[in-house]
Amino acid sequence: MMFRVRRASRCIAALIAFLALIVPFATPAGAGSRLAQAPPSGPATPAPNAPTVVSVDVSGNAHVPTATILSVVRTKPGQPFDEATVRADLQSIFELGYFGDQVPPLIRQRPGGIAITFRVVENPVITRIAFTGNEHVPTDTLLALMDTAVGQVLNTNTFHQDVLKINSYYDKIGYGGQVPTHVIGLNISKDGVLALNVREGLTVRSIVITGNPILPQPLIKKSLTLKEGQPYSEDARDKDYEALKKLYDKYDLSLGDFEAGIDPTTIDQQKGTADVKYSIYVATVGAVQITGNTVTKDVVIRRQLRLRPGMIITQGLVRRDYERLNNLGFFEKVDIQQKPGPDPKKPYALTLDWNVKEQRTGTAQIGAGYSGGPTGQGLTGTLSYSQNNINGTGNGASIRLERGSRVSDGELSFSVPYLGNTRLSQLYSVNATVFTSAQTNYYQVYQASQTQAVGSNPVVSTPSPSGPGTPSSGQVTGTIPVVLTPNQNLLGGAANYGNRSTGISANLGRRLTDTLTTTAGVSVQRLSTVVTFNNPAYFLAGTQQVFNQPLNNNLFGNEQNGTTLGVNATSIADTSNGAGYNLRSFTLGLQHDSRDDIINPRRGDSTALTEELSGRAVGSQFHYTITTLDAAKFYPVLKNATLGFHALLGNTTGAIPPSRLFVLTDQQLRGYSQVFYGTQEVLLQSELRVPVSPDRKFGLAFFFDYGGQRIRGAQPITDQFGNVVVDYNKFLYRTDGGVGLRFDIPQLGFKSIRLDFARGKGGSHTSFGIGQSF
Repeated sequence: MMFRVRRASRCIAALIAFLALIVPFATPAGAGSRLAQAPPSGPATPAPNAPTVVSVDVSGNAHVPTATILSVVRTKPGQPFDEATVRADLQSIFELGYFGDQVPPLIRQRPGGIAITFRVVENPVITRIAFTGNEHVPTDTLLALMDTAVGQVLNTNTFHQDVLKINSYYDKIGYGGQVPTHVIGLNISKDGVLALNVREGLTVRSIVITGNPILPQPLIKKSLTLKEGQPYSEDARDKDYEALKKLYDKYDLSLGDFEAGIDPTTIDQQKGTADVKYSIYVATVGAVQITGNTVTKDVVIRRQLRLRPGMIITQGLVRRDYERLNNLGFFEKVDIQQKPGPDPKKPYALTLDWNVKEQRTGTAQIGAGYSGGPTGQGLTGTLSYSQNNINGTGNGASIRLERGSRVSDGELSFSVPYLGNTRLSQLYSVNATVFTSAQTNYYQVYQASQTQAVGSNPVVSTPSPSGPGTPSSGQVTGTIPVVLTPNQNLLGGAANYGNRSTGISANLGRRLTDTLTTTAGVSVQRLSTVVTFNNPAYFLAGTQQVFNQPLNNNLFGNEQNGTTLGVNATSIADTSNGAGYNLRSFTLGLQHDSRDDIINPRRGDSTALTEELSGRAVGSQFHYTITTLDAAKFYPVLKNATLGFHALLGNTTGAIPPSRLFVLTDQQLRGYSQVFYGTQEVLLQSELRVPVSPDRKFGLAFFFDYGGQRIRGAQPITDQFGNVVVDYNKFLYRTDGGVGLRFDIPQLGFKSIRLDFARGKGGSHTSFGIGQSF
């Protein structure tokens, strides 16, 4: 392509436009001159008898030094004139970039040869550089990229490099590949103003959403930073990628794959517009991989996972699968990584890699203890072993033996959390326990005064269960003298209170959902109680209904301590004939558990409703019902703390065995050392748990407890004037509050060891336990 322009302004504009489009320079030509022909290849050879060049000079250069021009000229004075060399000199002068037009050199005869004058037309001196169309890149930034500057003669070579640098800069900031050049037009005025028209990128005509976005397109487009009518850039694309990730996170989804770019079939270079295509794919499961397990079988882990191949990945499901694996108690650590999936053509179908680090699941314990004195238990020894992941199957079993001079306990239990590997069998679980227990407690006895006639103060005895059996000879029934002799009441003797139970229990569970389970259980027991006194003239402290002398409250049941031994109530069955009774009961339960961690929950709730029924219809000699509601709710507060609330409600009907009384100990009412019994109970607790160490293995707890119990139908205990000392038939409420320590001992497998310091109505108390209080 050849340019032949006579006027300087036209030549400059055409040349600069040509340079901006990155097209090779055209060779200038003079009209009617053979110098306009392309130079021959190879070295120039002067024609025979060629005249000698006597002088070489330049005309028309007002700002470009003559020396600069002549430095590229090969024709020198004293050399034979060679047309090809002069033609090459013309090209070299033009390639300096300072000239917008040329005319053939002036060749004149001189004495001794010829004189050559190269005639040039300089480009204008730049007085100002102006940009239009640069909406996202400041003019100062573009000027800083250019070597062309105000006060210089416009050099087309320098300007060509400036255009390349401007294009490169736009490519780097995300506008690459859209247009051939980002400098689409220029103009230089007579007064030296260089005006550049910039097209940063193609203008978005429309945004087309494709793929498998799941979310509605209007919702997606609303979240994008790129809008129709704006120029497209990689920077805008990257911002939209981050915006889409936040959008999908907001809706509990993961962005699996995102591709964006100009649709080349829609480009209109004349208008500078095009469609932008966003291919959006939500993340799905391509495969599930289990690593790190050496004992636990894959099926035990996989049956806990709800995310399976083909399903859409949600953060909630990932979190819940993590919690389910962690709550098994088989693993010290559980990690998940999302890796590229098995099909490279589907980058959105990811592989979920569950990596576990197993921990010890079996625990063996051996211990011994001694408590002396008239009411002590003597020397005892314990031996136990438990395993909650037998051969990696997830099944559990435990055995516990305790033997001493006054205690003999044994228990064997097993659990199968999943009855099989089929979809139906995995909905069911079963556990069973065989147990036997025998224990004798010694209680202090007191001498009865002979100053009052026998039979003067009646004592109401508790009802016996239906069926055979008569009260034992040592049982306190009927009437007895009740006046204590001051300073001579404690004789150092003791009454034997022995109880024995042997039986078996079994439960069948049915999962309704991942968090909701219903259970049905059966229990078969044989139990008995024997109470004997060393001398009929003694009575058991706390059994009396009426007293003729003021009593020391530390010895008898009252609102401050929890002694209920000897309290007569229609709601407690008398099992003290020594012969034993049959106890048969059925249990129905409904449990909901959405806690993220069953040991140290941070969020979620746990609710259990249980109903136990016993009656003649099932072969039991007892007739009662026991209803309990146990609920806890946890909230994440502050940065890492947890606020928990707990409610425990219990109610009974009929006459229950003493062994089935509700019990509130210092594990529930942490400001009291006594044990409180009842046929009805209420317990409300709140606790703020604040981790101190980053690994959450050490923390503080601030708590408040409120609890009460009632023995339905209990006869009130009165003094000699008929004043009620304590009435167990009414709810007796107690409160406490305090602070506690929480810490783990991983070396021993203990988590959440509790050491609580609390203050109740009667003073302060320190309690110790393993596991959270609720």
